[in-house]
Amino acid sequence: MAPGDARHALDGLVDVLDAERLDEIRLLVSELVTNSVRHAGMRSEDRVGLKVKVSDGAVRVEVADRGPGFVAGQPLPSMYQDSGWGLYLVEQIADRWGVTQDDGTCVWFELDR
Repeated sequence: MAPGDARHALDGLVDVLDAERLDEIRLLVSELVTNSVRHAGMRSEDRVGLKVKVSDGAVRVEVADRGPGFVAGQPLPSMYQDSGWGLYLVEQIADRWGVTQDDGTCVWFELDR
């Protein structure tokens, strides 16, 4: 799944979430899918998974790939960097986020409703 495809996969949430919250989710999903494509060492037949769960209290999003993963930390890119802002944006916008590694890597985030 490419970043554009991932953003469009969220179109079904238009009637469920307010526009500002949906824009935040689209931005973060785009950043995480881009990270998967760039850093997971994927082959052309590999796919990036996207799961979204909407509950009364929060929206939980998971982006998963078969890559080796990384250790989550406090991302702080330099203002001189062209890239490397994805996890920083997740840190700034999401209410909670993390990384799980079990047969691949899953970066998840939650936004309160």
